Amino acid sequence: MAHRDVLGILLQAQDEEGNRLSIEDVLDNVLAMLVAGHETLTSALTSLCLLLAQHPHVLQTAHLEQAKIGHAQLLTPECLKQMTYLELVLKEVLRMLPPVVRSGSRKVLKESEFAGYRIPQGWDVFYQIQETHQDENVYAQSQQFDPQRFASESTQDKQKVGSYIPFGGGIRECLGKEFARLEMKLFAVLLIRDYEWEILPGQNLERLVLPFSRPRDGLKVKFWRRYS
Repeated sequence: MAHRDVLGILLQAQDEEGNRLSIEDVLDNVLAMLVAGHETLTSALTSLCLLLAQHPHVLQTAHLEQAKIGHAQLLTPECLKQMTYLELVLKEVLRMLPPVVRSGSRKVLKESEFAGYRIPQGWDVFYQIQETHQDENVYAQSQQFDPQRFASESTQDKQKVGSYIPFGGGIRECLGKEFARLEMKLFAVLLIRDYEWEILPGQNLERLVLPFSRPRDGLKVKFWRRYS
């Protein structure tokens, strides 16, 4: 079918009265999709490489899981479901270093009360992703990279609603959440199975958070292929 790519759909879209998007609106939407669909994933994968290099015991456990599953298998949905430890690792990466650090906002639809404060209808309420993920009331030793905190037997896996929000939350949660998680998991599998790497010295790993989370000098890494 013609015009089924994103750009074609935007150019052909029209409302009930036949009005089409202006060129400026099309450009804004394309840019938003490129940024949301690629920059955030790049940030998450950069954090994955960094944190696994800094925590070799976690990487070793991930290696052992892959060896147990078997490298010859196709990466089918059933195969990916077996990678329960890798799922914990990815979840903890997004908790520790979420790609989007700045706050989000929600409109108050009905007057509410929170912690003794009255919140009037119509107000904008802002939430902080990074601060939420570092809340010691929810995540013990929140500065520690610990994938096991999300294991089913851990009390931290039974969080309060809204305490884990790398993709936002509620009905306005990121539409591409599951696709992004799938991309991240596929990349992680191939990386862990086939490569080893080290973070090169002499670079500034101080974290910049705008527009998306990343080390100040980027991330300079040396990769080499693993041999069985």
